[in-house]
Amino acid sequence: MAKSRDNVVMQGASGRIGKTLVFRQKGDQTIIARTGKKRADGKPYTEKQLKVQNRFLDASLYAKKAILDIPLKALYEAKANINQTAYNVAFKDYFTAPTVRRLDDRNYFGEIGDVIKLMIKDVLKVTHVTIDIVDSSDTLIETGVATALDEGGIEWEYIVKADNLDYENTRYRISMVDTPENTTVVLVEYGQGMI
Repeated sequence: MAKSRDNVVMQGASGRIGKTLVFRQKGDQTIIARTGKKRADGKPYTEKQLKVQNRFLDASLYAKKAILDIPLKALYEAKANINQTAYNVAFKDYFTAPTVRRLDDRNYFGEIGDVIKLMIKDVLKVTHVTIDIVDSSDTLIETGVATALDEGGIEWEYIVKADNLDYENTRYRISMVDTPENTTVVLVEYGQGMI
């Protein structure tokens, strides 16, 4: 895909040229791309391809719904760059899973009241975080809800509620729910969460 800015020849161009090129406008840019190909072989789509198509449809439906919600649309617009719309950012948010950028368990010694801190990155924000502390054989020691320390859903804190003598051999199963209400689960080993 090529992009053209301030090109007198291409300025405002849109549509298809022959069977190979498509021109379209996005902000102040003219996008030049190859024409999409239709499935000519007559084969049915695989289960994996159908799953991807359904995720695209779900993302599209979510983005359409999100831009009808005026406060949510404003949040997505605030995240958009010059060539993006709130719809584009909402679509991306549906597809992009949150990630645990940092898990600080330096103050976890297996005692009630110890504090585990997390830093989570997402397109818009994570709205809910649950932490399961499990032992090396995946047996649940405790589970609980973390508390957001900021409005952006970036910093979270979990206060330990159960004693754990073998704390150095534990793992954290972290479940994160983002704005589109997708749930992402990650597993982090004790002492391995600092990036």
